[in-house]
Amino acid sequence: MVKTLESPETETKPKRRATILGRNGSIRRPLLFLVIALIIATIIQPSFLTVRNLNALLISSTFLMIVAVGEAVVIMTGMIDLGVESTLSAGGMFVAFLNVFHQVPGPLSVAFGLAAGAIAGLVVGLLVTKGRIPSFLVTLATYWGFQGLALLLNGGNYISPYSVTPPRPFGFQGLSGSVFGISNLLIITIFVIAAAQVMVSYTPVGVWLKSIGSNEASARTVGLSTDRIKIMAFMISGILAVLAGIMMAAWQVSIYPNSGQGYSLQAIAGVILGGIPFTGGRGTIVGAAIGALIIGLINDIIVLMGWPALYEYVIVGVILVIAGLQARGQGVVK
Repeated sequence: MVKTLESPETETKPKRRATILGRNGSIRRPLLFLVIALIIATIIQPSFLTVRNLNALLISSTFLMIVAVGEAVVIMTGMIDLGVESTLSAGGMFVAFLNVFHQVPGPLSVAFGLAAGAIAGLVVGLLVTKGRIPSFLVTLATYWGFQGLALLLNGGNYISPYSVTPPRPFGFQGLSGSVFGISNLLIITIFVIAAAQVMVSYTPVGVWLKSIGSNEASARTVGLSTDRIKIMAFMISGILAVLAGIMMAAWQVSIYPNSGQGYSLQAIAGVILGGIPFTGGRGTIVGAAIGALIIGLINDIIVLMGWPALYEYVIVGVILVIAGLQARGQGVVK
């Protein structure tokens, strides 16, 4: 019997692997990583799979997931934002500074903080597009610049309700509350992930972002304003980084100049783990959020096992290499 092209025997191994894992940028890949991570975590630490620990893991990972969403939008265009962790700390410090020291109402402080994040993203976007400076260099500068700003806001000290006498509770403390037993932090995070995924999958903005990452020259040829789209991507990243800082301040009931330390590289690792390559052009927001959750899971296991924090860097480094192999679209884990 002559085999036809449709015969299953003629399928190549790469095609079979693609069917199992999904195409490049598919959400199946980060989901598979998550399942494997959950299985390994349960094996090495049975106490991991408890409702209390899983709830704590989800809540503590919300900040990194929010940052990773913004980072994902930037990386989809083929750029990078190294300044998100400093934007997070400076934004959180700024909002707390206004609310505690200057008695600006909580909602208004939050609005000012988010606006500041948008302005920061606008400046970065303009430097990248109009100044023709690589995003790596511009955001490396914002990393150091906003870190300095966070230190200056209260002389290098943290800000909490007890930073003044008498104590003045955060006016945005309600963000750390809950509705029907579900943390507001988790609700906000799910909303942000869903909204960003809808934007990427069901609006022209998503097509524009991926078009720039795939082939910027072609995107310009068909009339896309690539500069405006890049600026928008950095503004989204800036707003979400500040939002994460505000959420962290509400959760900790304090904010430090170095809050979110390491989040820039962890967010990038989560995005790559989620199936978005450095070159951009494909991937999902949900995948990036799952990648960030896996990073949070690793941190949780290290704490439960009582291991030194240095193990986190080793494990994340190994996973990032594996994720890089699958994200490039070819190789052992394609």
